Amino acid sequence: MTAIKDDFYDTINGDWVQNATIPADRPVTGGFIDLNQDIEDEERRVLQAIHDGKQVAPDLLKEFVQFHKMTANWQQREADSVQPLVDVLKPLKALKSWSDLQQHWSDLIQNAYTTPLSYGVAPDFKQADFNELWLSAPQLILPDTTSYADDNPQRDILLNVWRDMIRQLLLATGCDQEWAQHIVDQALAFDRLIAQYKMSNEAASDYWQLYHPKQLRELSQSVVDVDLKTILTSLLGQTPEKIIVSDQPFWEHANEVYRAQHFDMIKAWMIAQAAYETAPFLTNELRILAGTYRRTLTGTAQAPDQNKAAYRQAHLFFADQVGLWYGKTYFGEKAKNDVIKMVETMIGVYQQRFTTNTWLTQETLRKAAQKLSALTIHVGYPDKLPEYLAQRQVDSTQDIMGNIMQFAKAAVAYSLGQWHKAPDRNIWQMPADLVNAYYDPMHNEIVFPAAILQAPFYSLEQTPSQNFGGIGTVIAHEVTHAFDTNGARFDEKGNLNEWWVASDFENFEERTKKVEQQFDGLMIGETKINGHLTLSENVADLGGLSAALAAAKQDVGFDATQFFMNYAKIWRQKAKPEYTAMLAAMDVHAPARLRVNVQVKNFDTFFDIFHVTEKDGMWRSPKDRVQIW
Repeated sequence: MTAIKDDFYDTINGDWVQNATIPADRPVTGGFIDLNQDIEDEERRVLQAIHDGKQVAPDLLKEFVQFHKMTANWQQREADSVQPLVDVLKPLKALKSWSDLQQHWSDLIQNAYTTPLSYGVAPDFKQADFNELWLSAPQLILPDTTSYADDNPQRDILLNVWRDMIRQLLLATGCDQEWAQHIVDQALAFDRLIAQYKMSNEAASDYWQLYHPKQLRELSQSVVDVDLKTILTSLLGQTPEKIIVSDQPFWEHANEVYRAQHFDMIKAWMIAQAAYETAPFLTNELRILAGTYRRTLTGTAQAPDQNKAAYRQAHLFFADQVGLWYGKTYFGEKAKNDVIKMVETMIGVYQQRFTTNTWLTQETLRKAAQKLSALTIHVGYPDKLPEYLAQRQVDSTQDIMGNIMQFAKAAVAYSLGQWHKAPDRNIWQMPADLVNAYYDPMHNEIVFPAAILQAPFYSLEQTPSQNFGGIGTVIAHEVTHAFDTNGARFDEKGNLNEWWVASDFENFEERTKKVEQQFDGLMIGETKINGHLTLSENVADLGGLSAALAAAKQDVGFDATQFFMNYAKIWRQKAKPEYTAMLAAMDVHAPARLRVNVQVKNFDTFFDIFHVTEKDGMWRSPKDRVQIW
């Protein structure tokens, strides 16, 4: 057995990792993933009880139950066969020229088709109480721009899997081999064109740098072949003067992408996207086929069975409704009040640290305290759902795809309808039945869904030290996001604003650079970790662990061993190598093992309680230990 002084993560989780089995239909197990699976199992149990007449469907679940009847009716799905996909592809196949695309572009967007004009309506970074139109770059097939490098041995393997999958999906519609091959070849050519100019995930991880407001006239000049004014006016109901570009490198070269001469590529790319998005909701054979690329990318052995698939497909479109029901059903007031108290304790730790901080000026500390005081806290479940979700109803006269298209069109209409309105701060970005949490810099708020408030993160049966090592570190992690390498650039109102004294921010960046260096180049198996891509999350982990430890020490029964051991336990994970490699290319979070072993070595208490010395594998010299918050 590994000694705790040499590999803390492995000592706490090693036996579990050795004995854990990754389910055949998943690429990873442990931690968040297993808790989400437990919640899914419980929701499926309730769903089956409703179908069996043993339980009455609550109001929040009625439409979900109705849609699940459709997704679970495999006999009808087999009877419908590929016809829904044929119908979806008709408007795309009917496009005959570039001018034809120009004429129908806004209609395609409003009808929820994926087009290369990637847009969103979200708060203006410089005016967070006002929604603006944002334009970004289309999504790539591979995880990142770096995945297209010639020295990436997986590039051609993955692209060939994608090629064959899309070709087979198209052939299922009755088209000929030559046309299907032409579509995949052209779609891949357009994907490679996008990859030349799109920002890397590493660059995009500094999301404060994604703010590039443009005048419509200026932006139109960068896409001379696109009638941008007509398209956007049709979408918004009036002509926008200002548009925010998030992927500046891509839009600097947009004129080389959105060209009339690329019509065949763009049309083919849209057809491939539509086939990929539609096929999972058809027959079981096509559902499994449509998951081939994703399973290869993540190392997943097989597709979920039909029962799981039917539940997940229904949940996909009713996640917020189901989450609200879950929160109201399973989340008690005692737990909520206990967690809120922990949040307040964590904020108190930060307030105290701002008063004793020695490396920042009083002006910066005053504004930091002001931002902390303005932080909004949400625990459990939201007060309401967005209107388009609250009103979502299943049309029994339509098939699955007919309903999905109606759901999607309503979502598009709702999003576009938020343009030039104030953001609704009561709307959550994730459902209450998801094991996760987040900080929103534009709202300066932290959200803890009901699902995460269970063991090992939190339990009334655990000691305070264990809870602080679990949910306490998660709470403080989210608070720290307000002051990480991204959040620190937004003020208490959510505006992108240089509120720091310049010399203080330079000092801050020197410290965060040390965190980046602690992670950069570390290996997990054959995968190298990018310290900059994961920097903001690593800073949040460091601050979260530090604040939670300080809060835990306030308890008379504080037990440092329990604190650190439960911190390691919440991050236990076993994953396929392919899944780890995928995340390393695109995820801003470090691998679970490093979130434990790298971070705990920054704390003197860890070395003291486990008697770690310079002879041990977990040793880090005091001069190399980093503390920021």
